[in-house]
Amino acid sequence: MSESPLTYNKAMQEVEQILAALEKNNPDVDLMSQQVKRAVELLQQCRQKLVETDEAIKQVFEQLNPQG
Repeated sequence: MSESPLTYNKAMQEVEQILAALEKNNPDVDLMSQQVKRAVELLQQCRQKLVETDEAIKQVFEQLNPQG
């Protein structure tokens, strides 16, 4: 069974969990690099989702007002 696509909110929740783990007094140094890489990957996905959403909204407004 395939995983459902990661939503923006789920990705941000995971980033927040990673940040919380990194902010602990004794973060797991062995996992730190992996966690940072995962957080960057998630943030890139979130940025892409925001860009796509912005484009979709602009298209809707252009359809409402094709002259402007």
